[in-house]
Amino acid sequence: MSSILLLEDNGHFARAVRRALTGHQVIHVRTVQDAMNELSVGSFDCALIDLNLTDEDDYSGYEVLTFLLQNRPELPRAVVTGSRLKGSIYKNILLRYGVADVVIKGDVERRGYGTTDIVETVEALLAGAETKRREAAQTEVREVWGSAKERLNERLVTLQQFAEQVGGRLFKRDATARRRASILADIAKIDDLADSTLTLCRDEPVSTLMEQINKFRRQVKEIVGDA
Repeated sequence: MSSILLLEDNGHFARAVRRALTGHQVIHVRTVQDAMNELSVGSFDCALIDLNLTDEDDYSGYEVLTFLLQNRPELPRAVVTGSRLKGSIYKNILLRYGVADVVIKGDVERRGYGTTDIVETVEALLAGAETKRREAAQTEVREVWGSAKERLNERLVTLQQFAEQVGGRLFKRDATARRRASILADIAKIDDLADSTLTLCRDEPVSTLMEQINKFRRQVKEIVGDA
């Protein structure tokens, strides 16, 4: 279930949106301050922002768009408005505020307030958010992977330097060779774990991404250790 913030002062329209987005958790707020409070503490997958709120200054929804730009730039967002926006305003909203879409509210007499467009927009926002989360998870796996291999390769270099120092002492050479083989085996294990975790990050439900990353971290730590 995805969590969606809806800033909307029209109760009838908000209820229509809730019905249209059945299956998602829609957190409905009516004021700019309430929206910013929720965004400061809540975890949302996307936001729907009404620009023109009746009881506040004209186009006060811009305050929330600015807040998102400064504090939650990664959160997918769309503008929902009853006004037909001119081309320059529409372009400004998209480019300046990182808005993915502008949805024009349906007529009051139209069944469901014309929320079909909102459903399509939310689906697109969530799909984009899922892609970003998967990409972020894969990036984190690669960073842990790279750091672990770097540490193990440093151990190989140190081992090589030690081997050069001990020279022809057979028992030392044998111990060094065994240690080298062990480190190379650890690198191979981490490579296999990273490959399988990256596959899980691509294919498994988004809700399990953090679990997969934490599991990978634990497995790598067991192999590499703290030393």
